[in-house]
Amino acid sequence: MHGTDVQARDRLIRVSRLYYELGQTQEEIAAALGINRPQVSRLLKQARATGVVEIRIVDPRERPADIGAALRDRFGLRSVEVAPSLSSDELTRRRVGHLAAAVLMASLREGLGVGLGDGASMAAVADAFEPSPHPIGVAIVPLCGGYWGGSTTHEPFRRIAESIGATSRGLLAPGLLDDRMTRDALVAHDGIREVTDRWAHLDVAMFGIGSRSWSLSSVGPEAFAELDAQGAIGEVLMSPFTADGRFVETSLAGRAIAIAPACLASTPASIAVASGSAKVQPILGALRTGIITTLVTDERTATAVLRAANEDHVGEAQDDAGSPSLRDAP
Repeated sequence: MHGTDVQARDRLIRVSRLYYELGQTQEEIAAALGINRPQVSRLLKQARATGVVEIRIVDPRERPADIGAALRDRFGLRSVEVAPSLSSDELTRRRVGHLAAAVLMASLREGLGVGLGDGASMAAVADAFEPSPHPIGVAIVPLCGGYWGGSTTHEPFRRIAESIGATSRGLLAPGLLDDRMTRDALVAHDGIREVTDRWAHLDVAMFGIGSRSWSLSSVGPEAFAELDAQGAIGEVLMSPFTADGRFVETSLAGRAIAIAPACLASTPASIAVASGSAKVQPILGALRTGIITTLVTDERTATAVLRAANEDHVGEAQDDAGSPSLRDAP
């Protein structure tokens, strides 16, 4: 494919994502790209004709937009972005990653502070980023230290920063230490504090939602027993929570180097990315914590989360009791 053909196809992809995934109007797209509205209309038609965009017919009773709107309204979110579900969890995760990358790009403005998590979902987001022709003047930091598992590739925050020409600052410390004393000594270091101090002032945060993947070897017997005793079903950036959206207090808190849930709750744009059948209950619990403003997932997962919410009265009981979420806290 010649360079001009690649550029033309890239333009079709960009216009299509702005219109179909982010919901921008043709007038907004025209203004952003410096073209007129009829040109945008022609590009959208060309995208459909050349297979860049495929139109699917779905049951009108379970349209992705309806599912997203229902979840948004149920949990008081700013938005729920729903990608099509594909033939496997891995392909679906990649598709969700592309959608999440578009959501993140739409959230970026010059001068913003951005925090990014790690894990499979965030790796898919980083995979979807392509080099930006113009640097974007944002500062990106990781949301915690070394994560639950190892990786042979660069962390998502660093890969995304390199793709868009942003500045980044790494956190050269493990995410989970053996004891509180070692953790306290590390977080007192100026190089570590340069990152951790920024967590309270972020404009955008994007992160995955973890399922119950911890083990005796990863967290130690004391924390493992505590997590079991308190009924933890998932975690966000090493902060475990229960099915009813309550963050649990365990010895992990004194050993972890990670952003606190209260900081995520005060971040203007707090974007969670997760998909797959194993994530249904963790997503539901995470939504009930009140720290999320935007959820990016797929149609099949969103439908299962909504169904579980309708069948499970834990959240309704919590609401009836008047329990405030972290975002309601003073």
